[in-house]
Amino acid sequence: MDPSPPAAAPAAPSVGPASAPRAALLPAAASTLAPAWLHGAPAPATVVGTFDSAAYLLRDDEVLPLLAPGALLLPGGLRLATADDLRALRLRTGDEVEVGSGTVLARGGALAVRRTWRPRRVPQASLPLAHRGAALAAVLATPHLTDDLPAPLLDTLHAAEDGALPDVAALLGLGPGLTPAGDDLLCGLLLGLRATDGEAHGIPEDVGAAAHRTTALSATLLRQAALGYAVPPVVELLSSWHGAPADLTLPTSRVAAVGHTSGRALLLGLAVALLIDPTPSEGPS
Repeated sequence: MDPSPPAAAPAAPSVGPASAPRAALLPAAASTLAPAWLHGAPAPATVVGTFDSAAYLLRDDEVLPLLAPGALLLPGGLRLATADDLRALRLRTGDEVEVGSGTVLARGGALAVRRTWRPRRVPQASLPLAHRGAALAAVLATPHLTDDLPAPLLDTLHAAEDGALPDVAALLGLGPGLTPAGDDLLCGLLLGLRATDGEAHGIPEDVGAAAHRTTALSATLLRQAALGYAVPPVVELLSSWHGAPADLTLPTSRVAAVGHTSGRALLLGLAVALLIDPTPSEGPS
């Protein structure tokens, strides 16, 4: 989901695991969703992306985000105290770092897990008809909702208006970047189905079966979305769907503002979730 703006072009990657000078371990907070290998036996992980406020480490098809203040709070991330701590690691795309036993050892320094944090999940409950209509209207009224999005995403939205399920295999990996737009739509779809307690239609299984079509970071976020985990603006929006009737413009706009196109693609996924499951609860509205 366009987690951070790109930094300057990286220098040539190092060969083999980086080794840090002897220095104080920088404190970090690990998500309860962080990969198990963060706490397992130390072994290499590969840096697959570096940005001003985030970096991404890959091992065994799972990605561990390193998140400085100001980064989008991805559900499985390792949170650093300051942006200076991230810069101190001197990470470059393609480097290998040593991760395990609750530490990350890089060329410029090292992190140590000192505490944990628990990411929030979206609510799981049926959504009354009036709430559903308000949620869909707020999404579709988002300014510039479809600007710069690949045409297949718009086709998916229009097909959902007729109750058609999305073509998961065609959407996975569709678009550029670490989190392609097609995957962002699918994240929104998975989260929207959970937030409305809608029929899953086998979509989580289809996503899992075709995860090899996309990036490791995006596949990690999709697995977390299938369990109901999302970044804070999305959790707040979907929680507001279930609250007292209110103007949803502000929480919807906060999701739209995520990344360059990621938030708006995710909103399309939420709209698709509302459209393909048209039999909501008739509870009090």
